[in-house]
Amino acid sequence: MTVRLAVVGTGWWARFAHLPGIAECPDASLASVSEESLPAPGTADGVVIATPHHTHYPLAAAALDAGFHVLVEKPMTTSGPEAWDLVDRAERAGLHLSVGYTAQYTGAAVAARAAVQEEIGELACVSGELASTMMGLIATNPTYADGQARGQLTHLAGALTHTTGQAAAQVFAMMASHALDVDVSDALTVRLTGGALVSLASTGTLPEGLPHRNVLRYYGTAGTVEHDLQYGTAVIRRHDGWERRVTQPTSDPVWPRYAPVQAFARLIAGTGPNHAPGAAAAAAVDLVEAARASASSGTVQNLDLGRSWSTSST
Repeated sequence: MTVRLAVVGTGWWARFAHLPGIAECPDASLASVSEESLPAPGTADGVVIATPHHTHYPLAAAALDAGFHVLVEKPMTTSGPEAWDLVDRAERAGLHLSVGYTAQYTGAAVAARAAVQEEIGELACVSGELASTMMGLIATNPTYADGQARGQLTHLAGALTHTTGQAAAQVFAMMASHALDVDVSDALTVRLTGGALVSLASTGTLPEGLPHRNVLRYYGTAGTVEHDLQYGTAVIRRHDGWERRVTQPTSDPVWPRYAPVQAFARLIAGTGPNHAPGAAAAAAVDLVEAARASASSGTVQNLDLGRSWSTSST
């Protein structure tokens, strides 16, 4: 089966990742490319949405309502209710909904998730760090103009919710703008629904030429997992001395930019899993938006946990 994919959005990431990824994928063909319009019904099987953040929700909602499977770039949306609405629409229609969290499409990410949920005992604590050179883009590129949390911290949030299978119950955050109008550095304390405590730090102030950092460390009662999202590695250690290291195959790129769209094609064809499902990504939106609200108000944000979400729904 050759899956027909339409790409909505013609920015640098679509040109750098999605379009060449489709061209090199034997399971997919390019149905159409548009700046902001969905394909005609019946002309594509799935739609890749790579437009600015604030346009994700209306385009993804319309695509799902039109019967298309959807891969939407991160952040999934800019509000929790919108994100969960997309999850609901996809579930009602029996359609696939994936999010372009590139680092989740590696063997290390799969191994880290399995280890956190099955091998290291009760999760007690998580620490995460993301340092990037995004300050210039935040200042000049409309795609990143709403700040570090939505543009970069979302990578940590998305990996955290998908790997643990848990949402944030409480969030407290402080953010700094460094003379810009939006956040550039973020520091968060989070309590997950299972009780584990989380600290996340993210900054876009890394000088050009220095290596980016994108790491999550999980501490359980029976072991630890260190997942390096940037370089596609994971180290799993148990208290009994057992250790496993997972790395990217030497033939694969460290940052697999083609992986999300190629995995999306396989998902639609029924030959591969959903590496970044909508429910976990919606929980990540909740976390990021709670952090923004906390930094603005100076108060702890208690998230509404009325909606049931767990690993069984991803």
